[in-house]
Amino acid sequence: MPLALLTFAFGALAFWAARHIYGEVRARRDWPTVSGRILERGVGAPMKAHGRSYIPHAKYVYTVAATEYTNDQVFLVRGTGGRREWNERLVAGLPDPVPVHYDPADPARSYLLVNPLGVVWVLVGFGFFALALGLLRLLAAFGGA
Repeated sequence: MPLALLTFAFGALAFWAARHIYGEVRARRDWPTVSGRILERGVGAPMKAHGRSYIPHAKYVYTVAATEYTNDQVFLVRGTGGRREWNERLVAGLPDPVPVHYDPADPARSYLLVNPLGVVWVLVGFGFFALALGLLRLLAAFGGA
């Protein structure tokens, strides 16, 4: 029974993460853009949670209403990572000048790229799988009692 509940919890967590990412993308994908200039590009250190996932690094400068801003957020949802080679190709392929999406209410908040939504569908699929597996385990636990 504890394993079934744990499986349900993982499924719920996957659904929450998918909803969070989708909500962030939906809320900010239509921010206005300005032209920015890339100052640095590369790949950051491995993420602490799993040492094989890296975050792309691109420091850029842009101007909104005669005020210059500097930021380094590549993806709309900060903390998006992947394989080192993938991130190296990603940052090398960023154009210069680069379109910078900025928050009209707070132009210091910005990003360069919208997160790919494939991860949302992977999380939804995992969530359904975990919930179904949890349900089967619960049925087995109660059926075997």
